Amino acid sequence: MRYLSLVLLFCIACAEGQKRTPKFIHYEYKNDSIIVFAENNLACPTHLILKDLKRNRKQIIDFNPFDKKQLFATKADTLQILEENSFRMLYGSSMPLKEYDTLYNYNLPFLKGKRYKILQGQSTNFTHKGARSKYAIDFKMNIGQTICAMRDGVVVAIKEDSNIGGRNEKYLNDGNYVMLYHKDGLFTQYVHLKKDGVMVALGDSIKKGQPIAYSGNTGMSTEPHLHFGVFKATAKGFVSIPYLLDSIHTKKYVKGKFALHN
Repeated sequence: MRYLSLVLLFCIACAEGQKRTPKFIHYEYKNDSIIVFAENNLACPTHLILKDLKRNRKQIIDFNPFDKKQLFATKADTLQILEENSFRMLYGSSMPLKEYDTLYNYNLPFLKGKRYKILQGQSTNFTHKGARSKYAIDFKMNIGQTICAMRDGVVVAIKEDSNIGGRNEKYLNDGNYVMLYHKDGLFTQYVHLKKDGVMVALGDSIKKGQPIAYSGNTGMSTEPHLHFGVFKATAKGFVSIPYLLDSIHTKKYVKGKFALHN
């Protein structure tokens, strides 16, 4: 049997040619003009890709955690603003992450004493390929198994409202997940969680080994399992990276083997 598990797209929210204003965009009225602001409400850096569709120009603006910046002022109304501009906010800084802890020893993402089989390792020809998922790992887990944080961090993204999944790509955005941001600029994500299976809230500070969620089978998936990985942010989105997992390089986590959390 083949196992399907794709990393979600790492865009916070976007609007392009739409009539709906993204949650991170705000308007203020002053001197018969509309001042357009963007606000990062997360405890991690983000960057905004702002496109002027009318003039075919693009600008990338970086935001610190909980940062707010003025984008531009205009005489246009809000509908025209959305028709003439696109706003796309992504996690992390747009600047290349030059240094991070390459020797950090990540915890196995489950409770001590538990043992789970690897369904898919890194750099496989099925779904763990390409920049966003090359170094991901899948563990076979029945629905409702406890998932733990791989290192200290802060919760920056949660989805737990989905109760559907399947092999078809139409389920790609239906996977529940938790994402943590770490002090060296990296992110970890835990995907395919059960509905209402998240134990933490946005902004929570998390300790290594702390239970954060329950496993499930939501999103683009053929059977219950946990999909997880470590990522660095770029101007184009997340890139998965190799790392040490329970003192073992991720390349040694191959399909069919078991991992025991001692």
